[in-house]
Amino acid sequence: MDRKSELLLRVYVVFFAFVLFAGIIMFKVIKIALFEGDKWREQGGRYVKWVDVEGDRGNIYDVHGNLLATSLPYFDVYIDLVTIPDQFFKDNINSISRNLEKYFGKTASWWKSELVTAKVAKNRYFPLFKKLSKEERDLLKTFPIFKENKNKGGFISVEKSKREKPYKELCSRTIGLDRKNASKVGLERTYDKILQGDKEKRLLRRFPGGYWLPVFDPTGNDQKRGGDVVSTLDMHIQDIAHHELLECLEKYEAEAGTAVVMEVETGAIKAMANLGRLKSGTYVEQYNYAVGRLSEPGSTFKLISSLAMMEDKGLSVDTQVALDLGNKKFFNITMHDSEKHGKYSATFQEAFEISSNVGMANAAYTRYGKSRSQWVEFYEALHKLGVMEQTGIEIAGERTPFFKNPSSTKVEKNKKWSGTTVPWMAHGYELEMTPLQILNVYNAVANDGRMMKPYLTNEIITGDGESKKIYPRVIKDRIAKQSVIKDAQKLLKGVAERGTARKLKVTNTSFAGKTGTTKLNYWKETDSKEYNASFAGYFPADNPKYSIIVVIYNPTGAYYGSKVAGPVFRDIVQRVSGLGQRNLPEFVEGRKVVKAHSGFKADYTKLLEFIGLDYDDFDNSKWVNMKSKSEAISIEKNVIEKKKVPNVKGMGLRDAVYVLETLGLEVEVLGVGQVYKQSIPPGGIINKKSITIHLK
Repeated sequence: MDRKSELLLRVYVVFFAFVLFAGIIMFKVIKIALFEGDKWREQGGRYVKWVDVEGDRGNIYDVHGNLLATSLPYFDVYIDLVTIPDQFFKDNINSISRNLEKYFGKTASWWKSELVTAKVAKNRYFPLFKKLSKEERDLLKTFPIFKENKNKGGFISVEKSKREKPYKELCSRTIGLDRKNASKVGLERTYDKILQGDKEKRLLRRFPGGYWLPVFDPTGNDQKRGGDVVSTLDMHIQDIAHHELLECLEKYEAEAGTAVVMEVETGAIKAMANLGRLKSGTYVEQYNYAVGRLSEPGSTFKLISSLAMMEDKGLSVDTQVALDLGNKKFFNITMHDSEKHGKYSATFQEAFEISSNVGMANAAYTRYGKSRSQWVEFYEALHKLGVMEQTGIEIAGERTPFFKNPSSTKVEKNKKWSGTTVPWMAHGYELEMTPLQILNVYNAVANDGRMMKPYLTNEIITGDGESKKIYPRVIKDRIAKQSVIKDAQKLLKGVAERGTARKLKVTNTSFAGKTGTTKLNYWKETDSKEYNASFAGYFPADNPKYSIIVVIYNPTGAYYGSKVAGPVFRDIVQRVSGLGQRNLPEFVEGRKVVKAHSGFKADYTKLLEFIGLDYDDFDNSKWVNMKSKSEAISIEKNVIEKKKVPNVKGMGLRDAVYVLETLGLEVEVLGVGQVYKQSIPPGGIINKKSITIHLK
């Protein structure tokens, strides 16, 4: 073979070798891509994975800037014991063990044994602590070994966050829940896209023990946080509504209850308390009854049927109506008044004040009950008031009111119009509305006929700092003629002065409203007494500022609206009306402090300077006791130590909860006002996870 042929043979061999090699590679690629891809992706997913990580979620505030929901960072700390040089580890293990004992409990010998064992086992990611606060994480980074850089000290911290509500149960359902694997609710759901921070992809690697840790250190990332939401809620008013409602529910062992306070002129929701009873007997915010629970309203609906008759048929407060001694048979069903009054007839004003079911039913039946064409007129008169639509409040879950339609061909049980519908609908049966929808009509009457859209948001602040104000919106500029609205206001005022609410007296203000008592399952032949008790109204009566509704579902022992829900309404009115003056009598009497207070010094000095009282400041600490001393106020240090239970007596709710939770305690709150008792005495060692504080 000549030289040329030999070279060509070698070229062909190399060429075919490359072709064969390339063919094998292509075969493997095709095999993996088409037939084994899922298998290898699953294998890879066991050790590395990309995950979406959201930036810090924005905050939700009340109208005064109080924090309602925020994301608090916490840290999981790991130690790469392989990275730490052996001699350096030996030189410092004793000192670091003593530091761990001093600040984090357990003995130095225990810590030394754990770390040495892990070092011998060459543990690259020894889990040192879970869920540390930023302060605790930063303290660890000052310890020997850990204070060195990552490549020598082996210190690794993984930042996470948890959603916290500083006010705990107060308005919890309305503020909402930010749930990862379930539907969000409340404002957290409505403004989820505003509140959530920017998402970024992060590569995680799996280590022995099932720990997934970032491949790259994320601390230097400039990840954008979410925007903030400023609500219309006022936590001073919310605190009042919540605790007055809770006291009533506990007293009557009720199934559930709701209380809503709305600003008359704007429709802004200032408080929305919703409490349901667990099997344990405790009450929690587990469902938004004000927005999502439909029920027959009973006598609070009498205002609405009255508006329809006065607007559409010219009924006046002086019109005579038949009361029939409080008993009247409509077709095959007999209707009764709740109280025996012995009257055959009365003016419509008087019938409304004593909440006569028969009087209201007779008034409606005379005008709307005798033919199908009249049924349609009644339905249309109610529809024109704007009561058959949702209010449009911005949180999800509002139910649509249910009203029977005489023109409907539906034949479902309890949905077909009958001869008894008009008289029963007139006093709040055979229809369903939510508490907020009922309140919105009362608010419109208080607002001289203008119906506002109830709303919960004052302002949205984006992550870039741009502000968008939310302004009040009118649903109906006039729900009825002005003369009709004036008569409706007269009816409600009469209930408070002479009618079923006459015993609900308040000082320094006036109110107007209507009691409601709804019998459940009234069509059934049963002796069981199941009722809903309610009260709706507004205050002051002549220049309304706030409207309020209280509904107590299925109380035991008592059930009349005037007896059960009325006192809650009264107490909310009494306390909310005094909010503007509540601090001054406590603090000032002849230029002296009447009773001792404790709390954040900056708040007290600001208040004292505002009202012009002299004070002597004896300490530069943040937390102080304030007492009367001669002609001036004495501000003295309130000692708060990290490992001891502080004295929070005399503090308000916000300060007490902040101090105790900063020390790692879970706080249960009973009552309202200032702390007068705490379950763990001041000065005791913190060895429990929870503490109960009592306020009055």
